[in-house]
Amino acid sequence: MVNRKTKRDGRSLMAVVKLWLLRIVYSVLDHIPPMVWDVLHVIADIYLFWVYKFMNYVRPRSRMLYYEAIKELDASESYEVWCEKAAVVDEITGANLWRRNFFSRRYDFRAVLEQYASLIKNLNDKDIERIKEKFSTTGPCMLRNFAGIVDKKLFTKSLMGTKLLIEHHLDKTMEGLELLEANAAPTSFFQRCKLSLGTTALILQGGSFFGLFHLGVIKALLSQNLMPNIISGSSMGACIASIFGCLTNEELDHLLSGDTILDLIRNDLELVKSCGYGDIEQHVNLGKLIQNLVHHGYSQDVYLFIQFVLKYIVKDLTFEEAYQNTGKAFNIVIHPIDNSCPNLLNYVTTPNVLIRSAIECSLGTGVISTDTKLLCKDLGNEVVSFLEFGNPDTVQFVAPEQATNLDEVESPYTRLTELFNVNNFIVSLAKPYLAPLVSNDLKHEIKTSKYYYYKHYPQTEESIDIPELNIPQLNFTEMEPLAFKFKYHLERKLKNIATMEFRHRMEVLDNLGLLFPFIKRLIIDERTPRSATEIAIVPKIKSLSITRIIEGQLDNIPYWIKCGEQSTWPVLSLLKTRCKVELKLNEIIKHRRSA
Repeated sequence: MVNRKTKRDGRSLMAVVKLWLLRIVYSVLDHIPPMVWDVLHVIADIYLFWVYKFMNYVRPRSRMLYYEAIKELDASESYEVWCEKAAVVDEITGANLWRRNFFSRRYDFRAVLEQYASLIKNLNDKDIERIKEKFSTTGPCMLRNFAGIVDKKLFTKSLMGTKLLIEHHLDKTMEGLELLEANAAPTSFFQRCKLSLGTTALILQGGSFFGLFHLGVIKALLSQNLMPNIISGSSMGACIASIFGCLTNEELDHLLSGDTILDLIRNDLELVKSCGYGDIEQHVNLGKLIQNLVHHGYSQDVYLFIQFVLKYIVKDLTFEEAYQNTGKAFNIVIHPIDNSCPNLLNYVTTPNVLIRSAIECSLGTGVISTDTKLLCKDLGNEVVSFLEFGNPDTVQFVAPEQATNLDEVESPYTRLTELFNVNNFIVSLAKPYLAPLVSNDLKHEIKTSKYYYYKHYPQTEESIDIPELNIPQLNFTEMEPLAFKFKYHLERKLKNIATMEFRHRMEVLDNLGLLFPFIKRLIIDERTPRSATEIAIVPKIKSLSITRIIEGQLDNIPYWIKCGEQSTWPVLSLLKTRCKVELKLNEIIKHRRSA
């Protein structure tokens, strides 16, 4: 008993000392003159300038061409410009040759060739019955990963996309669906095809002070007509998801274009001042800003944006009212500590719950307000507590990174697959520091000529000629036109080992309760069901700006929107391959229902 009391007293003393030291650090930071920070900025700029200059001097000429092309690629202001620059990079690396040659061990190119040739013949003959057979639930065209065509390794060698054969095959599939629609195929046929293919959902995971990155991902997907109708968000992702769920695509596109959001915020002086932007000394009190980041998990600009969404977008809407207005299935993930309510909120499970209260619960108890309750509207349209039994004031909600140890009956993403037939996830991870660690992130492997060399093709007797591909007669071979040197394989293996070891150690520390909440917010992320495929979109590490995060500048909103767009562009080719048929089916079904 004495030992336990001694340990408790020791922990209390350590907590007091820790709090005292933090207050000293914050106070010192608050009183550092702004001139000191300006001098440090100048020193950092000079240092980076000479480092880059030295690197450019020692690099060979061939490497310089590549890095100049990459610099222009990263500076692209639109997706069209990005594609032009990406084509130049592919030409430098030789990846354009890899695209034109359809041989690869990564997918069954013989099966794709056979189906492609068959589709061409059926389309030329307008054989409706044969096309229906290929698009039926047992046909190959309604398989998302038919012959392995969506293997991520097929999208890491070229910035412009995958094998031209796969792209041409999908184009012919689109022509087949259009032909069936023109010939009055029943709507039930397209619905069965959609059920067989499955559904795609966009997951906005957390983000805290990087959460504005999700806006850019949504904008990039909307511009290319690749935005799924199902979206789910947690923490800051829940706030962004509610914007998509409460606005039509046209309204959302207008909101994200130009400086529309900034103009609305600046015109509301009451909102700006209530969030701390009316204080002239806001950029000087650095200690206070860092304290807010560490203890609450969001920066000043993120807090302002949350209040903007609650005031102008969400208001007092419920999930059912939002669905009736837009027809979108958007979900919010919460984590109650006692499983007293569903952890996936939407128009099916909790139609009468107020969206604003769901956002606050997803962020966690005490993050935005001290009175965090899950609210709903009753039959008389009065706002009441959603938890009728027990004492709703005692229910606590935790942030996603703190919910990893909760004994949940069912994962919210597993529930999402059951409700909406989701088998394909697009995951937006607003965590720049995870970019080198996310194993399922799309990374382009070919960087410079030091990593690959050209193979020579042995002549064989078996060959095929397809005029529609504009490819001359080629010989079958199991070899690819580009092969990596041993140096690349060694670097990749060592990097994968280091990544897996790091993640394992962090999970062990988390399970033992030894990981600080602030570190958990940076490292631990939610997991989607293993039975579903997943595409991760992560901000590039070069987009991370410590100054912007700490100071919470107002122009952070367009800054992170642009960052989200640029991080999504390299993944669009994979998304088009995985979602093209599904989105076309959705378009046909929607057109039939509105007719």
